[in-house]
Amino acid sequence: MSRTWYRQGSSLLQEIKETAVGTDEVAFWYLGQLGYVMKGQVTIYVDVMINDHLNEDGTSARWYQPPFSPEEAKADYVICSHNHIDHLAEPTVKGMAAVNPSAKFIVPAGCACVLKDLGIDDAHIIPVNAGATLELPGLAIRTVQTAHPEYAKDEEGNDVSLAFQLEMNGIRLLHPGDTYLTRRLIDELSQLPKPDIFFPPINGQDFFRTERDCIGNLNIIEAAKLSEILDVDLTIPSHFDMFIGNTVDPMEFGRYFMELRPCAKWHVPALGERFIYRK
Repeated sequence: MSRTWYRQGSSLLQEIKETAVGTDEVAFWYLGQLGYVMKGQVTIYVDVMINDHLNEDGTSARWYQPPFSPEEAKADYVICSHNHIDHLAEPTVKGMAAVNPSAKFIVPAGCACVLKDLGIDDAHIIPVNAGATLELPGLAIRTVQTAHPEYAKDEEGNDVSLAFQLEMNGIRLLHPGDTYLTRRLIDELSQLPKPDIFFPPINGQDFFRTERDCIGNLNIIEAAKLSEILDVDLTIPSHFDMFIGNTVDPMEFGRYFMELRPCAKWHVPALGERFIYRK
């Protein structure tokens, strides 16, 4: 699934910087996998991997190269849903920390030690567990524990994998991170305020990927049905395109989604595409 960038490099960085967002809007840009830049009154990077990742033979494991370097990214908040290389990408996080001295890094409490090991000061780390409600400048956050592949905590009882519902300018964006579907997840997400935008991972799981330690996700049917249950306004299928051997055709999601929810909105973003959502 070889892909190329619609916009990248200085052009993309300039667009992110110069995009003016109204008080009833949010803007977001897709950076691949489950990574997004989101902008309201503040700029947030969520689960971005903007570094390369090499196979043992020195070739890239990515279908496409990062759009720019971590040291070029400007953020008020950086959110990582769990400690996997494509969500809490250590070269990305370390590079962003070096050039964003006032940024806050928001992670499951069980992952805070990873940031500390990267040299990020405690004052810039916001560790959270499931059930948290945070009110930050320009941003409100609610969290739910996820199963990836099972519900897990660290030795101190802290969560290691979370879904984040972000609210900016009165618009709620549900970013679930990686997760399997469970009845508990459905029930707990249903208890949150209704999301306007949902970014489900759709790459699914199968025997062969599991056998090579590639943990899966929602499949296209689960993602579409969860969108229906939550009555989401706009669904953005994600996590289908970055790594060789771990892809799925998003058009399959679209075909099923349109049969299930013929009047609902969905969109497959191009890499580096800007999307402005207004309520």
